[in-house]
Amino acid sequence: MDEIGTCDSCGSDGVEVLRVHRAYVTPEAWDTEGKVDIVEDVERWCYPCRTHYPHQEASSADDVS
Repeated sequence: MDEIGTCDSCGSDGVEVLRVHRAYVTPEAWDTEGKVDIVEDVERWCYPCRTHYPHQEASSADDVS
């Protein structure tokens, strides 16, 4: 559920934020496989950050750290 708060990614204050898990994406190369690492910590991100950076929405069972 969206709420009003501060974005943990860019620091914008007083914006609608959504709870997400940050994702680190390593693209495939000729000598390495691609991979996606999902961070367990839950952050609150605004809409622009969610459109620009890889993430996974947090479930309602996840706790905010």
